[in-house]
Amino acid sequence: MKKTVLALAIICASAMTSQAQMTEGDFTFSAGVQLALPTGNLNTTNSFGIGGIIQGEYAFTENVTGVATSGYTDFFGKSVDLGYGYTYKAPAVGHIPVIVGARYYPSEQFFFGAQIGFGDYTGGGASASGFEYRPQIGYNADQFQVILAYDGVSANGGSLTYLGLTALYKFGGGKK
Repeated sequence: MKKTVLALAIICASAMTSQAQMTEGDFTFSAGVQLALPTGNLNTTNSFGIGGIIQGEYAFTENVTGVATSGYTDFFGKSVDLGYGYTYKAPAVGHIPVIVGARYYPSEQFFFGAQIGFGDYTGGGASASGFEYRPQIGYNADQFQVILAYDGVSANGGSLTYLGLTALYKFGGGKK
């Protein structure tokens, strides 16, 4: 755990030292890791999530981009007290997003945006899927992108939500 936090701190520090601006027609492909903190109903049975994310981003203008994201995040199950001396070890669940959206860059490095699409939670012999939404803010640098997002999937009359911190490394890019 300490090594993961240290690695993210180094990535964030590296990102802060460089500058990046996409111009119209630029496309970047990114891959990285996500740390997730369950909230709401998901927090009842799961403690922490870690996963891998892939992303493509296309610049429509210098300030507006389109983005598509997918990946897999595994949420570790936790022991749930059932009362009367009984506990239950909840199984791990996995989350698979398939989402698209837009971002607005008010400055060269900072952005805010939103994505929507389909989200699926699997594990423990059950599955829940539905409409996914992800508002986000982030920092964009030459080689890295750091994103803080609130992710939710409306499924089975409720919602499964978490707060995610994603660090991405950009591969290639440039004009289409």
